[in-house]
Amino acid sequence: MNKIKKKLQNIFKTFFYKIFILINGKVKGVINAEQDTRINLNNVIKENKISYKIFKVKEGRLYTDRIHDTAIILDNFIIEGPSHQLRFNEKRSINNVNAQKNIIFKKGTPRLKKKLNGTVLSMLTGGAGNENYSHWLFDVLPRLSLCNEVFELSKIDFFLLPDLSKNFQKETLETIGIKINKCLSSRLFRHISAKEIIITDHPYGITNDATYDIQNIPAWIFKWLKEMFINKKSKINTPSKIYIDRSDSESNIKHMRKIINENEVKKYLLKNGFKPITLANHHFNEQVQIFNNAKFVVGLHGAGLANLSFCKPETKVIEIKSLTAGKQYQNLCQKNQLIYKPLISKPSKFDLKNQYGHIDVSLKLLKELTND
Repeated sequence: MNKIKKKLQNIFKTFFYKIFILINGKVKGVINAEQDTRINLNNVIKENKISYKIFKVKEGRLYTDRIHDTAIILDNFIIEGPSHQLRFNEKRSINNVNAQKNIIFKKGTPRLKKKLNGTVLSMLTGGAGNENYSHWLFDVLPRLSLCNEVFELSKIDFFLLPDLSKNFQKETLETIGIKINKCLSSRLFRHISAKEIIITDHPYGITNDATYDIQNIPAWIFKWLKEMFINKKSKINTPSKIYIDRSDSESNIKHMRKIINENEVKKYLLKNGFKPITLANHHFNEQVQIFNNAKFVVGLHGAGLANLSFCKPETKVIEIKSLTAGKQYQNLCQKNQLIYKPLISKPSKFDLKNQYGHIDVSLKLLKELTND
């Protein structure tokens, strides 16, 4: 029965794809953005001579699957450069592969096209960027800084974003000065055409090895986030010693990454002047203030630690992490001149890939690190 059902689903999908190929046309091949005069290409140099490309495509269209692939199309040719197609390699890292491997060559562009009369800045990133807080801060928002090096943001008619369902997404955009009525979610706008589409290189995708790149985010991104969000005029009373309580986490791997003896950890930290902070209970700008005022931060490896970007130099940080977790926040602390100390535990219960696994925190080591 299941085999018959699956076969019928495949027949329907094939028919569905063919209908949209008739409507939207078949993608004929690949053109190189650097070799086509119809595509405006600018280079932006950030600190440490990091170079980024900013593309502007006239009368083009964009299709995204919201996960791995986003195709920028001109006259039914996909454009190599601004398009991305994310694939795992043999080392289980993610690379942006050749545009010829984009999903549109297999499935076409199976969505009704929405025509936008104006200039669109695509801030799509793929992967976890749709809803993840850390990826929103580091993958999505810095594209505004890159674009603004070449084009005035005030002259952008629409901002195409991975999603807009989270409060922090709307709050960050409004703080920067982006009007929400100009913002479009790729959930509703998966296939568009526009007078002009602007696309930037990935803000930290320098080497095209996602595992390496996310652990080596450029310092200019942290500097820009501070400039955008730290409000020196706003003063709220917040604790100087905080523990990031992840019990509110909405991560789809929450059940695979937790502290087994968290009650004991909280009890010790409370006794020593730390206050548990549940980030979901605070608006984005309040979170910025909490971290900017903190002198000591303790937290489990996770997206909430992206807020370390807002800490002052010399802030002490203890990251509780699995033996297999990456060095993203160690890098962040180093580039923000924070005093970083990892509390590393061997994962138990789950023997899974990078970052997963329940951990039992050594209270002895925690005491040593907090008293050092």
